[in-house]
Amino acid sequence: MKTIRNISGALALFAFTFLTGCGGEIKRLQAENEALRAEVAELKARAEADAQANSGRAAELKHLQSDAQDAARLRGEVTQLRSSTKDGERLRAENQQLKTENQKLRGTAAAADTPPEPAPAATPDVFPRESWTFAGYTSPEAALVSAIWSMQQGNPKQYFESLTPEEQLRMTKTWEGKSPEEIAAKHQNDTAKITGMRVLNQQVISPDEVQMNIFIDGVDRAEKVSLKKVGNDWKFGGYIREPKP
Repeated sequence: MKTIRNISGALALFAFTFLTGCGGEIKRLQAENEALRAEVAELKARAEADAQANSGRAAELKHLQSDAQDAARLRGEVTQLRSSTKDGERLRAENQQLKTENQKLRGTAAAADTPPEPAPAATPDVFPRESWTFAGYTSPEAALVSAIWSMQQGNPKQYFESLTPEEQLRMTKTWEGKSPEEIAAKHQNDTAKITGMRVLNQQVISPDEVQMNIFIDGVDRAEKVSLKKVGNDWKFGGYIREPKP
């Protein structure tokens, strides 16, 4: 009997020890279970947050794509507007040019319908600037006009040909060292203010020489000039100046 009680006591002690040990394991497993549950919940929360964030980024990306499409469309519209503006400016310029040409044509037509005013005609004693031309060398007056016309035109070669041989020699010395351009400029400057010439009187020195007293309008100066016949042509012999006392 004593042996049986000992066995029963041992079994009870073993059962108590086993149960006590199992209780601790159960608590540990329960704690791990709670920790795992908490971790699962946290992971779910993170997953939901990530999903929301991804959804927000997707929406933002879609919005950006829409903005990019709008920007491309607007750029296309701006390009078209700029092209239209350039076309408009080109058309306005063409219209203005056509208006200008039309006005010119109207002015030309009106001028053609209106007879031109005759230029002041030269008389045997009066030679307005507007009547100057190359008159040849058939008379003393023609030679005088041809000479001053050559000066006005800035044509030293033509002026040189209108001179007598003596005057040509004198002018060659005067022009020494000067270029044709310089001579032309001086002649044009000398005649710029002259508005005309008047022959006040003339004196026949010989069949081949005439001296004239002329008045140069515009500069209001009286001069005495010589015209001489060289061969069949009359040529300008230059100014006759009284010797200084």
